Amino acid sequence: MRRRILSILAYTGAALMLVVAASVPFVLMGVFSKAVADAGLHIDAAYSGGTVARIIDRGGYKIVVYQPVEPRLLERIEPFVQVVFEPVDALPARVSEEIDLDGDGQPDVRVSFSLPADPNAPLRGDVTALNGKYISLTNVTGESFSRMVVRAGKQIVVRVPLNRGSVNR
Repeated sequence: MRRRILSILAYTGAALMLVVAASVPFVLMGVFSKAVADAGLHIDAAYSGGTVARIIDRGGYKIVVYQPVEPRLLERIEPFVQVVFEPVDALPARVSEEIDLDGDGQPDVRVSFSLPADPNAPLRGDVTALNGKYISLTNVTGESFSRMVVRAGKQIVVRVPLNRGSVNR
């Protein structure tokens, strides 16, 4: 009888340990998530494009202009400004927009690209600098973090490099 009680207790303890072991990741996930959130970690601006400066509404679609991104110590990127066109479904087949990047009321660049019918086809575009603060790009795709015209989900992401000579002015 004693042996039967001990085996029942042992199996019950083992079953409880399996339940605890299976539920620990779910319980600790909240603790780990809160710890990471409280740590103040964020995605570097070289990857995210920085913070939003303003949104230009074009009726069916919008153009989101970001703050300029400067390289940090040991980063091998050029300074750039990110511009996002969204949603892709609302964009015309051929986009050509003059955009004020620095908020002074004057257009700084003209961004032009054609949307291919195949969403998986590479997107190519042109950026024409309208002043000396920015660098023009011709037939560009996803060449680097600082120079790109790419489709990212339901957005078209354009990164316009800043002219290094005018960055600190």
